[in-house]
Amino acid sequence: MIDTVFIDIDGTLLDFEACVEESMRVGLTENKIEYKSEMLETFHKINNGFWRDLEQGKITFEELLERRWATVFEALGIDLNGPEFETYFRKRLHESAIPMEGSYETLEYLSGKHRLFAASNGPHEQQVERLRKADMLRYFEEVFTSGKIGAEKPAKEFFEYCFEKTADIKPEESAMLGDSLTSDMKGGNAFGMKTIWLNQSEKEKPDWVDYEIKSLAEIKNII
Repeated sequence: MIDTVFIDIDGTLLDFEACVEESMRVGLTENKIEYKSEMLETFHKINNGFWRDLEQGKITFEELLERRWATVFEALGIDLNGPEFETYFRKRLHESAIPMEGSYETLEYLSGKHRLFAASNGPHEQQVERLRKADMLRYFEEVFTSGKIGAEKPAKEFFEYCFEKTADIKPEESAMLGDSLTSDMKGGNAFGMKTIWLNQSEKEKPDWVDYEIKSLAEIKNII
């Protein structure tokens, strides 16, 4: 029986891709550079690579921030200062609260039956503020972030911290809901939690993932 649900933020509750596209378009336009939709694919390819390295402990979060946009601009052949654009991008992200489809209905449904905690890789104040702007913060007992914990999902240290702070909750009676196989699902699975994968890609569900949903509305069919 699942009593508690830990929920990822970006790509699960809030639309990170929509924020990225808007930030790139506005930021490049302000620098008199034409935004093209294919630029977004380049960003995601590079950004996902950096986050995989971060999750595996190959780089630090500070290194990601220093190198991310510089690498993107180099790949796109754009002459802009990467770290300066990163500062702009982080500010835009801090102010972004674009909900994923079905997020409010899902939170309302789950909060009536389960204890809820947010579990996110990212800066603590930024993620808390985005949930507040989206009027989602009220659904959570606590927001756990890698920025506060000092460890990224899927590291066991991230989940150890969460359960140390919620000593009356058992991993086997909890679920990790998120869109990432590498951080949300692997981390939750390794810690003995049930895993609910929001799969909006063409990837097949691995055998070790407990549940797969294509939209947040489908959570009602599981718990």
